[in-house]
Amino acid sequence: MKEKNIFYKNEIKTIYNILESKETGLSKEQVDKWLESNKKNVLSKIPEKSFLTRVIVALSEPMVKVLIVAIFLTILINIISIVEHQEPDWGQTIGIIFSVILATTVTVFMEKKSQDAFSALKKIGDTGTIKVLRNNIISIISTEDIFPGDIIFINTGDKVPADGRIIECFDLSIDESMLTGESVAARKIQEPLEGEDFSLGERLNMVYSGTFVIGGSAKIIVTAIGDDTEIGKISQSVQVEYNILTPLQKELGSLGKKIAIVGIGISIIVFCLKIFNYHIDNNLTLSNIAQAITICIVLIVSTIPEGLPTMIAATLALGVMRLSKDNALVKKLAVCESIGAIDVICSDKTGTLTENKMSVVNIMSLNRDLIFKNIYFNNSSLLKGNFDTQKEFVGNPTEVALLNYYRENFKELNFKENKVIYQYPFSSSKKSMGTVITNSLEKENYLLLFKGAPEKVFEVSNLSSEEKNTQMKLIIKEQNLGRRVLAFSHKIFIKNEDWRTNESNLLKNFTYDGFVSISDPIRKEVFEAIDICQKANIDIKILTGDSMFTATTVANELGLIKENSLILEAKEIDQMSEYELNGKLKNIAVIGRSNPLTKLRVVNALMESGKSVAVTGDGINDAPSLKRAEVGIAMGIAGTEVSKETADIVLLNDSFATIVKAIESGRGIYENFQKFIQFQQTVNVAALFLILIFELLDWGTPLKPIQILWINIMMDGPLAISLSFEKTRKYIMYEPPRDKSKSIMTEDLWIGILANALFMVLVITFFVRVFHINKEMVPTYTFNLFAFLVTLNVYNCKSINKKSVLYNLFDNKTLNIIFLVTIIIQIFIGLFLRRLFSLNFLDFNEYLIIFAFSFLIVIFSESLKFLRRILSR
Repeated sequence: MKEKNIFYKNEIKTIYNILESKETGLSKEQVDKWLESNKKNVLSKIPEKSFLTRVIVALSEPMVKVLIVAIFLTILINIISIVEHQEPDWGQTIGIIFSVILATTVTVFMEKKSQDAFSALKKIGDTGTIKVLRNNIISIISTEDIFPGDIIFINTGDKVPADGRIIECFDLSIDESMLTGESVAARKIQEPLEGEDFSLGERLNMVYSGTFVIGGSAKIIVTAIGDDTEIGKISQSVQVEYNILTPLQKELGSLGKKIAIVGIGISIIVFCLKIFNYHIDNNLTLSNIAQAITICIVLIVSTIPEGLPTMIAATLALGVMRLSKDNALVKKLAVCESIGAIDVICSDKTGTLTENKMSVVNIMSLNRDLIFKNIYFNNSSLLKGNFDTQKEFVGNPTEVALLNYYRENFKELNFKENKVIYQYPFSSSKKSMGTVITNSLEKENYLLLFKGAPEKVFEVSNLSSEEKNTQMKLIIKEQNLGRRVLAFSHKIFIKNEDWRTNESNLLKNFTYDGFVSISDPIRKEVFEAIDICQKANIDIKILTGDSMFTATTVANELGLIKENSLILEAKEIDQMSEYELNGKLKNIAVIGRSNPLTKLRVVNALMESGKSVAVTGDGINDAPSLKRAEVGIAMGIAGTEVSKETADIVLLNDSFATIVKAIESGRGIYENFQKFIQFQQTVNVAALFLILIFELLDWGTPLKPIQILWINIMMDGPLAISLSFEKTRKYIMYEPPRDKSKSIMTEDLWIGILANALFMVLVITFFVRVFHINKEMVPTYTFNLFAFLVTLNVYNCKSINKKSVLYNLFDNKTLNIIFLVTIIIQIFIGLFLRRLFSLNFLDFNEYLIIFAFSFLIVIFSESLKFLRRILSR
């Protein structure tokens, strides 16, 4: 540990000796030795909650506490009954205990499922890749598999995977605020430090795990991994817990409390009515008062939606897992509910709409040797000196395409006499990159190789107006074919010029060398995805760093350009006032040469106009837009670590089509929440009004306490859960996005709940009064009829609007199985558990009549939907 503390003071050769490494990286034998040790570059996880802890937490839920109080009250009432020499009714006590066990079991099980889901996603999200040098060969490996002594390469936008000492660096700046608290990025050096001990922020030749590369590039030797890193020492305090309530969970939690309050209020009214009726009938005994209290308690228990918060959390977590199978890594639960409301997507072009498999298709060369020298040295995708042994180039796709073209066509060119001195890294704001190398012809001078967007290269090159126009015509011709164009230039300057920290001083008087055009075809699946978005009323805007011509070609091919569409360059947006931008915002289809500030401004304007915006990005400078958007979407393959950390979703395949799948899934998840609520609250409203009406009219108690508890279990149990397995509607993407300002309890939902609940009450009332059921048999008939009505009503809840359920009545296999099992259990109760449920015997014909009457709920619901469809035309 002492040696690790002085790495920043040691010479590189000394560090190689300490870590048993060398300039060519770890040997195969050393790597095998580390692999045998089973040590990984991961942080220790916070221990999972024990089963007992989960149970205690579940029992501490406010709604469950009410159930526990109810258990003790029913026990007290039964003790009073025994003292009064009357037969106690332990059925309701057992029923409430079962409700508590059910609620606790579901909570514990679903929390475990959620935790497992997030653990799996966290594992995917934490597994990044890094370029590493081993045995003098570069390869890409998982960040988990790097070891002390490994030589790794970091570039702009990367997240540093381990602690390390800088071997060499080019204009390296790192954001270390998470460790040091310093808001200003640290400018790094490669020389050893001299003097007393230095704080973390002062160790300018060290990099630390978890920090971000703001600019530049570097070659690093790893000095510490996993828990031995600086962040590892404080890992327990920085690990994230996924327990933040989403807006939807908060709304439904509030809804649950309101339902409970209404239920308690009606239960108190029922209690008062029973006492009043007992008084009128001169039957106000202690036993009857206890019975009234019992019914009141059970009614309160039945109205408490104890399963609602758990079901919502579990459905969101399972939805996240389903999206991960579609190559969308969702990092925040809230995204599952918000992505379905997206109505604008601001998409990048390269790699998202296109394949990001670049290949050089044309070259216009004025100086062939210097263009290929530029390709060879002025890049971050090739380790210098390892060209012959490099099997596959890694890094920026454009640079890889250039290197592949060079190797395939001009490998005979030899640049071994040149050496890289310094590098000005590429950034999306500069749209250019420069590298200083030794000049083999003039030893006293350096050679600066420059490449970038054509207009950037033209700005610094000595070209006449006529030459510029000639070159620009050739470039526009290539861009009109949808190709990306990179231009090249060079400059020779004296070594003693002030160039290392002042790139701008050098950016003039360059010699123009020519350009290359690179093709990147549109992904096949994107055409269908764009068509789906247009049918779903989702607006697609392309914001790309490419030229306006290239972006427009792609937009035209995808059918995004309409008659009134605006195609602009970023500089045109920058010159607009806010009022002017807002006026043109709706019609903007393409923004070429986009930069981070322009992108953020457009996203801000869209959000402030009330739009729900999704933004795609892959660079470090995209982070502000990704953070500002309703849903930030980063590229998992081409994206920087900064963009992935900031985003809400990471696309594991970088494809636009995956975004559309995520939106479709989000809409389906939201509808399933509504179906669950509709089913649960229909049962609640029906039970409360049924008992209230019978007590008001003094018709006796329609349901016994144990019977109410069983119906409550049906409401919160498997039948309700089965609705979360509903498939996303086939034509859900043919509808406009939902309005996020509106409550989940829509007008259609309220109509469905109130209409079906009141119809249930009317059917039961009609059955009891028309068939002259005596008071002794009322609970038996009411319980069976109500149970069958509730069970069949689950199929009505497959639709939350005016649409019929008949077209997809049996497409949910889980629901079908649970439905049949519930019917069998209900009949089993009537045949073999009559005493426990306070039931009288019913013969086969009576069950057939009850079942026939229960089918009326489906007929009524379908008739109501048909009538509403007719009236809405």
